[in-house]
Amino acid sequence: MRSIFFEKGIEYQIEINGENWTQGDYINGKLTTKNLNDSTITLNSINIVLAHGLKKTIKEKKEFTWEVVEKIILCENLSIQSKNIESFNWKINLGTDCPITDNKGGLYLLFGGEEVFSRGGMLDLKIKIHPILQNFLQTFTTQFRFLEKHQKRKHDFVEVKLLPPDSREFPNLESVTCLLKIKNENFVINYSFKMKTLGRSGQQMKINKKNREFFQTISKDNYLQIGGFPNRMYLREKINEALNTARPEVIF
Repeated sequence: MRSIFFEKGIEYQIEINGENWTQGDYINGKLTTKNLNDSTITLNSINIVLAHGLKKTIKEKKEFTWEVVEKIILCENLSIQSKNIESFNWKINLGTDCPITDNKGGLYLLFGGEEVFSRGGMLDLKIKIHPILQNFLQTFTTQFRFLEKHQKRKHDFVEVKLLPPDSREFPNLESVTCLLKIKNENFVINYSFKMKTLGRSGQQMKINKKNREFFQTISKDNYLQIGGFPNRMYLREKINEALNTARPEVIF
């Protein structure tokens, strides 16, 4: 990926290796500045910022505060002679629980001078969920026949909503929402099962809805096999354990 931004006779050109990334990846590239002026220019600073922003706000060019994930000051008080070029290599480590790209927003790479937030270049980064989260959801949908409805950011989690199969196994389950993240090499899963229950209101029977919660934390030694491959059998066991929360005690 490449982008160019001009400010006060300075050309800022950024190059990034790659087009898409997953949580936990590295993003690296090069930022090049060229002085197009006829005289020497001194820059107070050259910066790269990884920040989260909302697509609608950015598109409508409204004022807002970026949610900064990381800021790198590549140099300070740099004098560049006329027509000269300065280049800087940089590298950023995406956290395993960094914001993903969803319908509302995602991570952006801002670059430029000291006013990088208000007068700088910008690149929209495409960030997907961590590979372990991907394998977890694939196991959920293929082994248990659940249908994934959406993925979105929820604080420092990824929120995923799934619908159960049409079967006698889950007659009272309307949906399950999972909050997922890898933090300190642990896989954290918070399940919220939306259940239908039958209750009485006066002389009439009424269908009520309530949530049942279930929590799991899986260590790296368990969600990975030797060689670094996802342990799908173990993930299946943990999903099945959680689904017992939504299963009726007796299936007719």
